[in-house]
Amino acid sequence: MKIALFAAVKEEVEPIVSKVHLTGIGRENATISMIKFMEKHKDEDFTMVNIGTAGAHTLPVGSIVNIHEIVTGGVTFLEHPMILDQLPNAKTQKTPSATLFSSDCFVSPRVYAPHFLEDLKEKADCFDMESSVLYTFAKQYGKPFVSYKIISDHMDVDIEGWRQRVHELNKVLAQFVEDLVKNDTLL
Repeated sequence: MKIALFAAVKEEVEPIVSKVHLTGIGRENATISMIKFMEKHKDEDFTMVNIGTAGAHTLPVGSIVNIHEIVTGGVTFLEHPMILDQLPNAKTQKTPSATLFSSDCFVSPRVYAPHFLEDLKEKADCFDMESSVLYTFAKQYGKPFVSYKIISDHMDVDIEGWRQRVHELNKVLAQFVEDLVKNDTLL
């Protein structure tokens, strides 16, 4: 199987960065990156695999989850959930599944109102800033889309704290990804 790996920034995947397409942080950067990537590879047969970090409410920091659904929105949630594909791999069956909220803002009490964060607990287990765009491009171009996230925080760190955690976690994520794609061709 041919796989294209995507992550937002090199810090998330430092040990395997040469194997990963970086999108940049946020929906706009991911959109620009995906336009360029898909123009070059649209006629190829591959599965898109999004990897990286995600914040969470209660999932343990350092745990890896298989994203089965993405919800998105701004100050309210969109009505159309995004249901992800799954890789035919026994290892992935043992990875707990989660629902991901994808927005263009860092999810924190400084950005979102308390009532929205309470609603978010009912809608999603974890959150990031790029997955909804990658999913949309995958579906637009008829490519399977899969996502695995390592939990980096519980909205308890600033950007420097996040960077420190990511530096500690990227080796765990890299090993998971290496095992996941060891028999596949990377694009």
